[in-house]
Amino acid sequence: LPATVLKLREYIDNAGADVSVDGVVKIIQEDPLVTAELLRLANSPYYGFSYEISTIQQVVSLLGINNIKNIVLANSLKSTFKADVSPYGLDTDEFLANCAKEANFISEWLGEEDRKLSQTLVPSAMLLRLGVILFSNSLRSLGKDKDFLEALKQHNFKNIPMIEEEFCGVDSLSFLGFLFNHWKFDETLIENISYMTLPHSARDSVKKGAYALAIANCLFEPHQGGNVFNMRRSLGLIDEAK
Repeated sequence: LPATVLKLREYIDNAGADVSVDGVVKIIQEDPLVTAELLRLANSPYYGFSYEISTIQQVVSLLGINNIKNIVLANSLKSTFKADVSPYGLDTDEFLANCAKEANFISEWLGEEDRKLSQTLVPSAMLLRLGVILFSNSLRSLGKDKDFLEALKQHNFKNIPMIEEEFCGVDSLSFLGFLFNHWKFDETLIENISYMTLPHSARDSVKKGAYALAIANCLFEPHQGGNVFNMRRSLGLIDEAK
């Protein structure tokens, strides 16, 4: 992670009750790249503000300090890893386009009904397929990419978590929960990700976020997203969440 991102995370995590908007703004403004990216994201469809956000002070005040930490972390990580998801039999450009659609879907879907939750989940939505990207890189490095793709083909690109576990020891969504904890995201965000595959088991305070991510994952799942079976699964999750 870049020095500014580490400094920001360390300040927020260690300051406790003494953390301040001015302290966060000061750290961000020391880095023109982080400043520009944060302003770009604040004015993107992810947040749907009805007016232009022109200062970092506005961004931090509107979104809150923990949200800012999560967003800066997620955006930095997103730009760190080169994507090539050919081991999954996916076209990388289409995959990245679907990732963007997935994040937009979550913010638009929840934006009217629960703006606060929508803003909280943006970093999760931005990184929801990071496990697929990292597994692809690892499989290629280990020379297992062709065997992995062949195994996917033999299963008609179904039961992908099972094949991921066979080759990598864990499935990509479970691995994402580990990564969020490793990178010290906000605890609520870690729980939302960790319970995405079993949202009914989550604590009441994070259950809604876990269900929202589970539904989005079902709708945009690589290979199976958008088919009739997954649409019905999504509707089932919505009924269960109600």
